[in-house]
Amino acid sequence: MTSILPPQEDAATILVKVQDELRHLRDQIANNSNCDITTIQNAIINTEKAVQGRAEEFLTAQQNRVLTLPNIGHPPLAPLDSVRPKISKIKNFENLHYSISKGPGQLAKEHYEQRMIHAPLHQPDNPVSRDVIQEKYGVYKPREKQVLPAIMPPKPHLGPTVKGGAALPRQNRLDPRLTPPAITERDAKRGILSLCERGLIPPAAELTLEPSPIKQQQLFLHNPGDYIVLEKIADAQELELTMAGVRLDSSVTDGPKSVVHQKRLTTNSAKSQASTIKMINTPFTQSSLAQPVGPPQSPSAYIKQSLKFTIQQGRTVTDSPDFDNFRRECGKKWHYVVPCLQELELILTKYAIPLAIVEGDKLICLADDFKMDLRPKSKELVRCCSNDNYIFELMRKPGQIYKGVNGPDLAAAKVQATYKMHLERQAYLSYRKRKQAAGVIAMNYVMRLKLISIRTKIKNAKLKHLKHFKQRKKALSISWNTLKERRRVHIHIPSLGYSEHIRNSLKDLSVLQNSQMGRICEVNDPNVDVIYISPIDLDEDIKQYYTKLLTMGVSAQGEAIKLAEKKVTFVVPEYVTGFPGVSLSLSTLLLYSSKTMKRLQGLIAGRDAVLIPGVISDADLQLSDELNIPILGTEPKLIEAFSSKSGAKRLFIEAGAKIPPSQFDIYSEDQIFEYLSILIANNLTVKRWIFKIDNEFDARGTAYCDLIKHLSCYKWARRQAQHYGEKWSKRWAQEPTISKIYSELPEILHNHLIVINDALYPSIETYLSAFTKSGGVIEAWPNAGDITCITVDMLIDPTGSVEIKNTGDQIRATEFQTWALSSPQTSINPNRLHMDCFSIAKCAYKKGITGYVSAAFVTFIDEKSLKQDLWAIDLKIQYTDTMCMANILQFTTGGKFDEGCGVYKIPEFKVLPEPISRHKSPKIRPPPNHRYAILAPRLLHSNLSLVHYSVFFQMCRAHLIGYDLREREGSVFTLLDSYKRDLIGMLTIEPELAGALKSFARNLSTIHQEISSANMPGTNNFLGLISESEEILQSLGVNTEEDEETTSGTSKEKSE
Repeated sequence: MTSILPPQEDAATILVKVQDELRHLRDQIANNSNCDITTIQNAIINTEKAVQGRAEEFLTAQQNRVLTLPNIGHPPLAPLDSVRPKISKIKNFENLHYSISKGPGQLAKEHYEQRMIHAPLHQPDNPVSRDVIQEKYGVYKPREKQVLPAIMPPKPHLGPTVKGGAALPRQNRLDPRLTPPAITERDAKRGILSLCERGLIPPAAELTLEPSPIKQQQLFLHNPGDYIVLEKIADAQELELTMAGVRLDSSVTDGPKSVVHQKRLTTNSAKSQASTIKMINTPFTQSSLAQPVGPPQSPSAYIKQSLKFTIQQGRTVTDSPDFDNFRRECGKKWHYVVPCLQELELILTKYAIPLAIVEGDKLICLADDFKMDLRPKSKELVRCCSNDNYIFELMRKPGQIYKGVNGPDLAAAKVQATYKMHLERQAYLSYRKRKQAAGVIAMNYVMRLKLISIRTKIKNAKLKHLKHFKQRKKALSISWNTLKERRRVHIHIPSLGYSEHIRNSLKDLSVLQNSQMGRICEVNDPNVDVIYISPIDLDEDIKQYYTKLLTMGVSAQGEAIKLAEKKVTFVVPEYVTGFPGVSLSLSTLLLYSSKTMKRLQGLIAGRDAVLIPGVISDADLQLSDELNIPILGTEPKLIEAFSSKSGAKRLFIEAGAKIPPSQFDIYSEDQIFEYLSILIANNLTVKRWIFKIDNEFDARGTAYCDLIKHLSCYKWARRQAQHYGEKWSKRWAQEPTISKIYSELPEILHNHLIVINDALYPSIETYLSAFTKSGGVIEAWPNAGDITCITVDMLIDPTGSVEIKNTGDQIRATEFQTWALSSPQTSINPNRLHMDCFSIAKCAYKKGITGYVSAAFVTFIDEKSLKQDLWAIDLKIQYTDTMCMANILQFTTGGKFDEGCGVYKIPEFKVLPEPISRHKSPKIRPPPNHRYAILAPRLLHSNLSLVHYSVFFQMCRAHLIGYDLREREGSVFTLLDSYKRDLIGMLTIEPELAGALKSFARNLSTIHQEISSANMPGTNNFLGLISESEEILQSLGVNTEEDEETTSGTSKEKSE
C-alpha cells in the first residue's frame, strides 16, 4: 500500500499517548484532592490540539489510500478496526471540540489528483497521468513491445551494370582456325568470364590460375573428446550450476534423479552427455520446476565464456555479463534480434517455462534469416535454446499452456469454446442428419419421378412399336400371296430374345445364336435374297466354306443354282463385342450399331423386305420400326404365353390334341404335392413323372422321379383301386389314397428327384424354388419300352395356311436332351401326325400366332389297348435349329417334304454334274427319288478346338467323309464359331434311313478317334449319339425282319 502523503505517525499511537496523558491526569486528581484547575485545562487544551492536528492528516490518508489484494503466500492482515483504539473509552470525549473541515485549496488539490488518477482510463498515453500514478501508487508503465521500422528492400538497378566490350570479329567466328585478336590489359581487367563470353577465349580452353587460389595443406582434425570439460566440483553447492554456468538461487535437493530425462539425454552426443551430468540433479529436472525461482547470478569463472544467456519465468535476465556479451556480439544486428527475443519471451511466458538457456549464436542466425521475411515459427525459436528438448516436453504436456500468465483466461475461453463447439456440433450433426435425410428423400423422389417418366416413355414406345407391328402384319397378310411371287429380301437375324436371367445362364450365347447359319440356304427360292445378321465375327475360313456350300445348291427343277453366293450378304454389327460380360440379344446389339443400321437401310432401300427373327422380343419390334419392314412372326406377349409349358398345354387342349396326364400352372410346393397325389391316384400304372419349368427350353428345366419305387403305400393303393372297380374314378373313393400319398411325397421328392441339368440347378431345393417361382408342369411319362419323340417344324404364313417343313424322330445322347433328328420321321403314320399338327397350327393362328412353329410329340404302344398312341408334349414359337438344317437338306438336294406320304422327295437332274472324285466312277443306276437325313445342329467335342478347320476337312477327306453332288448323298458340315471351334453341325444324307444312321455313326466314330485319345477323351456328346444310333439300327433290323415275315405270310395266303 502506497500513499501520496509523506509517512506520518500512526493514529493508534496518537490515541495511546492521549490515553496515557488522561490516565496520568486521573491519578493526579485521585492522589491529590487539591488539584489545580489550570493544570487540568492546560492538559485538555494540549490534547485537543494534538488530536485535532493529527485527525485531519489521518482522514486524508484514509480517503486517498489505494487498497490492493494481499499476496497469496501470506496470511491476510488484521483489519484496521482491530488495531484502532476505542475512542469511546476516553472520558469526557464529548467535551473535546476540534474542527476537521478542509480548506478550498486542499479540496482543489485533491480534485486535481483524483482527475489525474482516473485520466489513464480515458487517456492511457498521457505522460502526466502515468507520472502521477507512478509517484502516488508506485505502478510503473508496462514495457511496450518494440516495433521495428519496416525495412524497404533496395530498388533494383535497371540497365547494365558492366560496360560491354567488343565481341570476337566475324572472321574469327566463321573460321575458328584464324588467329584470335590480342587481349589487351583493359580486356584482362574485366575478368576471365568476360573474355569467355566475348569469345576471346575459346570455350574448350583449359584455364589455370597462377598462382592458384586454392592452397592444399593437411587438415588438422580435433580430438572428439577435446570439448569443454568441467572441473571436478568439490562440494554440493556447485551442483547448482546449469549448462550456461549460472548458479541458481534454489537449494540443492537430495531427491531422486529424473529417469525420463536421463534416458533421453543419454542419446545425445559426447558434449551433451558431459553437460547432462550437471543438469540431471538440478531442480529443473524435478517436478518442482513449476515453482518460481530467483534471478540467476553471474556465470562461473571456470566455464568458458560463451553467448549463452538465460530467460527465467519468461523474462530475459538482462543484468548478467552473459547477456552483455551477447548484446555486444550482436552489434548492428541488435535491432533484428530484439523482435525474435521478444517472440521467444512470449512463447516461454505463454507456456510457463521456468528456465530457458538461449544460445545467442543460433538466435543471431535466426534473426539474419528472418530480417527480410516473415516472423519465425515457434519451433525455430525454441530450437535456439540449449534445453529445447525439455522445453518441447513441457509445451507438449497437457494443460501446460494454462499455467502461464493468462492461463485462467485461456482455460475459461477454452472451456467456453469447447462447450460452444459441443453445442454447435450437436446442432450441426442434427442439421446434417436432417439435411441428408431431406436430400435422400428429395433424390429418391426425383429418381422416382424420372423412373416413372422413363417407364412411361418406354411403355408408350413399346405400345407404339406394337401398334405399328400389327399394322404391318395386317398389310403383310393381305399382300403375302403376291409378295411370294415378287423379288424380295429376307433379313435373317437369329436372335434369342429370352428374358435376362435365362440369357445370363446361357454359355456362349453368340455361338448358340450362330447355330442357325443354315438360314442362308433360303436362296434356293429364285425370288429371295438373304441378308444374314451374324452374331460373331466371321473369319475368312468360314466365309470361304459357306461360299463353297452355296455353289452346291440344286433347285426344285433339278438344276444347279447359279450365283447363289451373290444373293447372300453377311452383316456383322460393330458392337457385337462391344459389351463384354453382358448377355445381350443380337437384336439389341444391332439397335446399338448405328453404322450397321444405316447399311441395312441402304441394302433394302426400294425393295420388298421381311424380317425373320429367332425368339421375338421387344427389340425386334423396335428394329422392325426402325427399318420400316414387317416381321414374319408373333408378338412377344403371345410367344411368352403359349411357348411356356403351361401355355402349350392349354393350346393343345383347345386344339383337341391328346396330351399326357398332367397338371399345369403350378406355383407352390403344396400344389406340387397335392396335384401329384391326385395324378398318381388317377394313374396308378404310370411309373415315371416329369417336372418341367414353364420358361425353360431344351430340357434345361426338366426333372423326373420314379415314384412307384419309393411309395410304400403303392400296393395298398392298387388294392383299393381293384376294390372300388369302376367307382375308382370318383373323388370320394380316392380320398384316403390321396392323403397317404400326399404324406409321403415331400420326403420322396426331396430325396429321389433327378434334375437333368444339374449344372444349372445343383440341388433339388434350387430346382423346386425355380419351379415354384416361374411355374411349371407335371406330366406322365409312358410306360412302354419303345418310346419315340417326334419334332415337327411348320410355317404358319400371315394368311393362315400351314406348311409342314420338316419332321423327324429325335435322337438323344442323354435322357430328355435331343441332339439330332432322323428326317423324315418313320415312327407313326404321317397322316395321323399331320392331322394333329394342322389342328394345333389352326388353333394357334386363331390366337394370333404366325411364323415358324415347332411342335414336339411322343409316340408309344399303349399296354392296355396295344395300339400306338400319340401325345403332344411341347411347343416352340420360333425359328429352330432343326429348321435350319432342313433348309440345308432342301438346298443341297433340291427336294421338298411331301406332306401326304411323309417322304422327302428330290427331283431328277436335268443335267448331271461332273464327278468330283477321279477315283470314284458314277453309278449306272439312277438314284431313288427320296432321301433320309440325320440332322445334328450341335455336335459338341472339346477336342475340336485343338484342330483348325483346314486340318479338320483334310482329315474328313482322308476318311472319305464328304458330299457327292451327282448322287446327292453324303455329309455336310456347318461351322458355328471361328474361335473356340468346339461346336459344329453335321447333316448326313442317304437314300435309306439305315444307311443315313450308319454314315452318321461312322462319321462320329472316325472324328472322335482322330481328335481324341485314351488319356484325353474330352467333353463330348459323340459317344452317346453313336450308342443311340446303334440301338435304332438294331430296332430297324428287327422291324425289317418282322415286316418281311408279315409280307411272306401274306403272299402265301394269297397263293393258297
